[in-house]
Amino acid sequence: MKKLLLRAGGLTSMKRVLWLFFLTLSIALTGCSSVTIPAAPNVKPDTWYPVSGYVDGDTFKIKAGEQDVTIRLLYVDTPETKKPNTPVEPYGPEASAFTEELLKQSEEVKLTFDKELKDSYDRTLAVVELKDGRILNELLLQEGLAKVLIIEPNVKMENVYKQLEQKAKQDGAGLWSSGHETSQTEMPERKALQIGIEMEVNKVKEVVTITNTTYESIDMDDWKLVSVRGNQTYTFDSVELPGQGKLYITSSQAEVTANGALHLEWEIDNVWNNQESDPAELYNEKSELVALWEDK
Repeated sequence: MKKLLLRAGGLTSMKRVLWLFFLTLSIALTGCSSVTIPAAPNVKPDTWYPVSGYVDGDTFKIKAGEQDVTIRLLYVDTPETKKPNTPVEPYGPEASAFTEELLKQSEEVKLTFDKELKDSYDRTLAVVELKDGRILNELLLQEGLAKVLIIEPNVKMENVYKQLEQKAKQDGAGLWSSGHETSQTEMPERKALQIGIEMEVNKVKEVVTITNTTYESIDMDDWKLVSVRGNQTYTFDSVELPGQGKLYITSSQAEVTANGALHLEWEIDNVWNNQESDPAELYNEKSELVALWEDK
């Protein structure tokens, strides 16, 4: 009996030794892991970060803690200079030089964000403020060195940036000087099935009237109204248009007698061009063309 107890005690001691060995090993491995795999940097808004590198016209690097973080400018796209199997595009080198020079002068930048913080390449998407208070994204548009690029859900500054692009286009600045460049657009050229929507635009009064000619209500959530010439977009949010109902969208201080109809305000003035043809297009949530006002 004593021999059996001694053996049992020996086994217990051996288990304790093995347990301590594996515990020590796991702690050591955990320690190694924490050293070799740094935590992802927490890039914050409204914080000044030093610029640490330059990539091209719309991409650069900042230093966040001990790490370099790649920043991709929101809402804009500069001509390509480094894309594989793609030739250098006109005004690409100029855009790259412009961005690098401004970042060198600023040395530090402050970032603000929209809804989605990263793109598919894990780059941080940001509006970039320079030390002198100017916005790099906007300067590129004003100089004609970038086009507007809107990728949902990041749409907060869409209309403002499209106005900047339109002004540069009218002035023939940078890449617009050839007269052959066109704005980027997400709207595919496909039409929705006929659903009974009619649209009229009073450009002078800045009023768009949308009529549902059917007897069924239509959910317009995430639909888009586009001023074609100005390349400006109004996005609908949680709107249901009743059967036989009307919807007014105003972009001025004009008085509208709604008579029970829905009334929405486009939060910018003078959307419609009164000097030239400015068609209106209405797209559903699938980016299908629902209605067109041709401004003949």
